[in-house]
Amino acid sequence: MTTPTVVVIGGGTAGLAVAFTLREYARRRGEPLSLTLLEAAPQIGGHAQTHETPDGFVVEAGPNGFLNREPHTLALIDALGLTDRLVEARPESARRFIVRGGQLREVPTGPASLVTTDALSWQAKLRLMAEPFAAGPPAGVDETVHAFATRRIGHEAAEMLVDAAVSGISAGDSRCLSVRAQFPTMAEMEREHGGLVRAMFARRGRRQGPSRLLSFDRGMGVLTRTLAARLADAVRVNSPAQSVRRDGDEWRVVLRDGRAVAADHVVFSLAARATAPLVEDLDSAWAASLRATEYAGLAVVALGYRTSELPRSLEGYGYLVTRPEQLSTLGVVWESSLFPGRAPEGHALLRVMLGGSRRPDVLDLADAPLVTLARRELHRVMGLEAEPRLTRIFRWPGAIAQYTVGHLERRAQVMAQAARHPGLWLCGTSYDGVSFNHAVRSARLTAGALADAVWQHAPADTLDEVGAGTSRHRH
Repeated sequence: MTTPTVVVIGGGTAGLAVAFTLREYARRRGEPLSLTLLEAAPQIGGHAQTHETPDGFVVEAGPNGFLNREPHTLALIDALGLTDRLVEARPESARRFIVRGGQLREVPTGPASLVTTDALSWQAKLRLMAEPFAAGPPAGVDETVHAFATRRIGHEAAEMLVDAAVSGISAGDSRCLSVRAQFPTMAEMEREHGGLVRAMFARRGRRQGPSRLLSFDRGMGVLTRTLAARLADAVRVNSPAQSVRRDGDEWRVVLRDGRAVAADHVVFSLAARATAPLVEDLDSAWAASLRATEYAGLAVVALGYRTSELPRSLEGYGYLVTRPEQLSTLGVVWESSLFPGRAPEGHALLRVMLGGSRRPDVLDLADAPLVTLARRELHRVMGLEAEPRLTRIFRWPGAIAQYTVGHLERRAQVMAQAARHPGLWLCGTSYDGVSFNHAVRSARLTAGALADAVWQHAPADTLDEVGAGTSRHRH
């Protein structure tokens, strides 16, 4: 029997997860598999990297946690034997703030806090409480997140709460993003129940409790490092792909140094825009569709301080900056207040997120001006003047896919074009959600569909054990 050969291009969270899950399918079924993971960078992990300093700071370069509501992420963690290394965010992390009028104002979390919050005016609070009576969606319109929020909860809440949250989640502009693509649950709640409040009451009985924010005891890098270690013999770093072409009855992945890797199946776990040049010669129309997805970049400045130097206590998740403040900062996460062990005793760690679609030019700043900008805006909001004991900078140009109006139609076109090339697969956050959980889910479903194609309908109990589901569509 011929051993199936699979090449995964991209060693971020999605690439690592799809490779590991596929190997688990092969192992559980006792099937042979030749697997290669190609990563262009010298290190594996993509955005999910954690840096530990000699003096005890644990600094995330990218995502700092995930919600426990995605079964695929929990299944992957369990398969890796990492469940015991999970840590939950402190209860205080439920407290979140926005910057409005130059001041930190606590975001309401329920009816009681809605009455007392100064994040919204009384007029806005009354309009928000009238949500059950809001007009329905316009027919035949791919509504933006901002338009949806304005229609349901009013302009002020849309501007102060929703737009700021969207910037924090996707570094994007709520006036451009599609609510159906970016927040499908919101659109579904309205469609099924006629409004958000009605939907929350209707779904209350089915809930298992509020979502919990989780990470690992030594940061998110625990997961990506463990995946890389399990895949050690399959991983090839410093191996940028240049093109993918058909050669007889197999695919060939041509590397930039001229070498080629043969494969029966190739999984692109890259951003859509990074996949486009690899398939340009194969299918220029497909490449053009892949390039249609827009992206926003982000600069992360991590700063460590002595707690005695802080002008205020850091009890909460951190804060988001509303657009009218005209700052380059999108938000600040109080990392050491969020998860234990992120800073040495007597110290605090903050991460400042800058740029996004509001200020894309920020990523062009040199290190020193970037740190100066971050500190100046911290001082403006928090009154923080002290010299940081730690400074780390991470730049992520074009890191987050922007699901602008028309995304679902563009995605459908990309997937239809991919189907013209059996053996080529797409997965990752360019298509079905931008979060860490979405990356894992996309990878696990892709691995399940690929395994089904390779080994012809794996038994259901095997699929359940691996935890990848039985999806047979391309991602």
